[in-house]
Amino acid sequence: MLALIAVAMVVLGQRLFARPGRETEPVALGEISDIELQPITGQGIVVPARWAELSFPTTGLLAQLRDTLGNTVSAGEILAKLDTKHLELQVELAQSLLELQEAELVQLQQGASEAEITAAQAEYEAAVAHHGKLKAEPSLQEITIAKADLRKAEIALQRAQTACDAASSLPDIGERPEPLQLDLARIDYWQAKATYALAIAKPDKAAMTQAASQVAAAKAELNVLKETASRTAVRAAEADLSRIRVNLADVESELEQAILRAPFAGTITSMADVAPGEMVQSGRPILTLADLGELQVKTADLSEWGAANVRLNQIVDMKVSAQGGRNLRGRLLSVSAEPVLHPGGTALYEATVTLEAQDPALRWGTKVRIIFGQPDPYLILASMSE
Repeated sequence: MLALIAVAMVVLGQRLFARPGRETEPVALGEISDIELQPITGQGIVVPARWAELSFPTTGLLAQLRDTLGNTVSAGEILAKLDTKHLELQVELAQSLLELQEAELVQLQQGASEAEITAAQAEYEAAVAHHGKLKAEPSLQEITIAKADLRKAEIALQRAQTACDAASSLPDIGERPEPLQLDLARIDYWQAKATYALAIAKPDKAAMTQAASQVAAAKAELNVLKETASRTAVRAAEADLSRIRVNLADVESELEQAILRAPFAGTITSMADVAPGEMVQSGRPILTLADLGELQVKTADLSEWGAANVRLNQIVDMKVSAQGGRNLRGRLLSVSAEPVLHPGGTALYEATVTLEAQDPALRWGTKVRIIFGQPDPYLILASMSE
């Protein structure tokens, strides 16, 4: 007892020298109450060091689910999956657009070959000729010839018809004109009539529009091939490529969000009552994954006095009441910086204790009594002398 008092006086003497002008009454070790010297304890629970409730960030139709409780999985393994057919198609489309845009950028940077320009020029000239032919009015000579041919065919048809009619009225005395000659005359007349109708017809609007579109497309293609890879064209192609890449990344992200993967290796400890084919809302827990190979103890009832008088990494004793009061030992890993306020203004802190050795007999949720140890009387004296 005398030694403790002497130490206390030394501490107080140092404070007096360090703070001139302040008078402080000596504090005797006997003034420390029995309450302050009681062991710091708490009620804890065994929990995994790593565990997570997994859910989808988006709503969708459940297509796949691991349906085995207690199953051990590896990090990155697929645990559940939504219906992703439409997203997979979007990814394929975005990848195709990306490849096309990359090829176009390379072509702009390298320029077109002479053979490509020649072929494009020929295609453009053919489109222009076709459009000009449709657009051109028929000449007077073409109309005159078509009209004459039609008149000639009409006369020939009349003669064939007259001969056939006359022959049919005569007695059966020999050869008669064959009906085949009349049919041939009719065919010639119809062909001549169709040729004349085409000669005087106006251009078809739909055909003209299509021909004009072909000319414009051929011209644009030719211009692209002829022009060199200008800085403006390359920048525009690069900007388009960047937009396509962003779109692809967005779609791939949506696809990944529809797949639930294990964030770490662990054991499936619980599962929601849901089956493939059912709609799953975003944020709904689908399963719980825990690393049961590394357990620790957490408590949420460490008082303000206890939080101030424990030290990180100090040895902590624990008792498992469910196992006949069996002893465990660990070290204080952390104490929360902010308390949780309870009714009545009581402030309690959370603390985490690591186990010196993992015990297969421990289970998630096992209750543990934690004994942080006896407060240091010298620290109490120092705090009382403030």
